Amino acid sequence: MNVNHICFIVPNYPRPDDPVYTFVRQLVCSIADQGVKCSVIAPQSVTKIFFKKAKKRPLFWEDLSENKNVIDVYQPLYFSFSNYKLLNMNPSNIFIQRAVTKAFNGIKSKPDVLYAHFWHNGVIAGSIGEMKSIPVFVATGESKIWVKDLYSDKKIHKSLKDIKGVICVSSKNMQESIELKLAVKEKMTVIPNSINNKLFHPINKSEIRKKLNFNENDFIVAFTGSFNHRKGVMRLSEAVQKVNGVKSIFIGSGELKPTETGNLFTGRLPHNDIVDYLNAANVFVLPTLAEGCSNAIIEAMACGLPIISSDLPFNDDILDVSNSIRVDSNNIDEIASAIQYLKDNSERQATMSEASKIKAKELDINNRAKRIIEFINLNL
Repeated sequence: MNVNHICFIVPNYPRPDDPVYTFVRQLVCSIADQGVKCSVIAPQSVTKIFFKKAKKRPLFWEDLSENKNVIDVYQPLYFSFSNYKLLNMNPSNIFIQRAVTKAFNGIKSKPDVLYAHFWHNGVIAGSIGEMKSIPVFVATGESKIWVKDLYSDKKIHKSLKDIKGVICVSSKNMQESIELKLAVKEKMTVIPNSINNKLFHPINKSEIRKKLNFNENDFIVAFTGSFNHRKGVMRLSEAVQKVNGVKSIFIGSGELKPTETGNLFTGRLPHNDIVDYLNAANVFVLPTLAEGCSNAIIEAMACGLPIISSDLPFNDDILDVSNSIRVDSNNIDEIASAIQYLKDNSERQATMSEASKIKAKELDINNRAKRIIEFINLNL
């Protein structure tokens, strides 16, 4: 049996004015362009709309893939209650389950597979799959799997016992899922995150620096991610200040604000514009403490950047000595030393750049989509 229609249950889905979870859209669009009909259910919180000024989206809208395939996007409303618990359960889970189930029932052409992004959505998908007799697959890419903070072991087991397969973005995610007894290894495969190589690719550094009005001779460090403790934005900011003559680009937003004298840019960018700023840099640094598999690192690799990042297992599937320097992400001096080393060794910088480009070509979103479809078909 081959899959013809997949319903994705996801935490969120990007729109042009709100570029969240862009990696979800890239995968959905690529699968749609492989000839598979795609529907997406991405519930939106009423609480966030009213109290956190989140922009209310249409309950239903259509997205178009690169090849003009239509993707149906359902965004049902639900009430969220943050970390509030009633009888040791968060009422938000009940409302999300109801909202997703109602949206699924509204899909006219019924999907033949449910694909849940992250384990907590896997619980929801598992319940729907059991009711509707539809096979369920789960994609795990969480920086830390936290489904047991939301649901009881009994609920998790009941919902997940019959899932057909698990796509893990890293060996670390696979091992963590096994340790939490969410699924057995025989049902799992590792398919690292990937990016659109048509969007992220090398651009002549001199030309792009001229376009952005950056000095051609500067040594520039780039960072992409949330400005929070886990991603390490302030650790990098401090490390940069320890290395003389370094400029910085910080792409993202959050509660922390990097501040150093050599900063060239700080703030959010449309996803399509990030490629210019990455190509203007000499090295990409992400001193993160936890990931599933970092899309930001792969995007930087596709632009030909050497990588400085964590020596923890979540990077093992995408980084090696040929294109990266692995550091203790909590050690600011170690981060600074790695930056200094690449600044002082242009030849090593060049060989790592070439290695990044080669590895990034393997991590193309269309290749990943094909592998996922093959895995689903094999396990139906």
